[in-house]
Amino acid sequence: MLYSKNRNKKLIYCFFALVIFVMLTLFIKIYFKPFFIIMFLLFLCSPIYNLLNELHIINKKAMGIISIVFVNILLLIFIIYIGNWIYSVKDIIIDSIVKVVNSLDKLSKSLNINFAGLNKELEKYYYNILNSNFLRKGAVYTTDSIVNYFVGNIVAYFILVDKYVIFNWVKNFIPPKQVNFIEEKFKDIKNIFKVEILLILVTMIETIFGFMALNIENYIILGIICGTLDLLPYVGTIIVFMPLIFYKISTGDFIIAFGLICLYIMLFIIRQIMEAKFMSSKLEVHPIFTILALYIGLKVFGIIGIITAPLYIIVCKSILEM
Repeated sequence: MLYSKNRNKKLIYCFFALVIFVMLTLFIKIYFKPFFIIMFLLFLCSPIYNLLNELHIINKKAMGIISIVFVNILLLIFIIYIGNWIYSVKDIIIDSIVKVVNSLDKLSKSLNINFAGLNKELEKYYYNILNSNFLRKGAVYTTDSIVNYFVGNIVAYFILVDKYVIFNWVKNFIPPKQVNFIEEKFKDIKNIFKVEILLILVTMIETIFGFMALNIENYIILGIICGTLDLLPYVGTIIVFMPLIFYKISTGDFIIAFGLICLYIMLFIIRQIMEAKFMSSKLEVHPIFTILALYIGLKVFGIIGIITAPLYIIVCKSILEM
């Protein structure tokens, strides 16, 4: 009887934890968009800040500024380089699109298939692009992104410089018994980010070698882009793979196109397996629960769910083991 009451009590705690996590996730997703920018900047800036801190050359504020500025310069160089590369191959991209459209037209004539509906959708798509409302929304989103990035930089700076001050201040409002629990959860969050970064690097390396084996031009740049896009749920690397596959089909390189399809499927499967395995080993949770948490979190909340869902599983595990 006592065991049953204790178990029910733990389940109630898990339910309340679920409500809190859902509310927190929705809050971050809707009202605090710089969250990922902050986490990303902290991940990149922390090693630089710690290195400068060990050298004891300058004060904390200067170290924070140098770390933030250095990372931003690197990101800017990367964006400019990728932008220049995309601009340099724009003619190839346009040519491949034209070839794909022509191939579809020939296919429709040979198989007597009507692509009128597709053409209408394309016309509608281009009309929306040229529509002023669409452009206005794009301008708003761009402005919003700039503001989010600016806020993210400021918050990341203060966390870098005053993280211990902030933590000690927060400790004043938390019972001593819960402090260790929260510290452990922060470590778990770090582990989740480490796993995601590791998976991105693995995807990047696999893609580079895969493209190299398939004799794809600019395989290093494309691999880096794929690794970066791997952060995005659903779309991710397919943004790079789909144009390449269509281009190879349009040029008659069916074997290479098939190879690209196989490579994409392989990358997807390997990532899912590795993500479940790494998450379960780092967070000491069974892989099946990790997979379910990642899937549900991604489906319901998007990218933020990849972090909060496994974290909720960890919290539930801690509650049930109490």
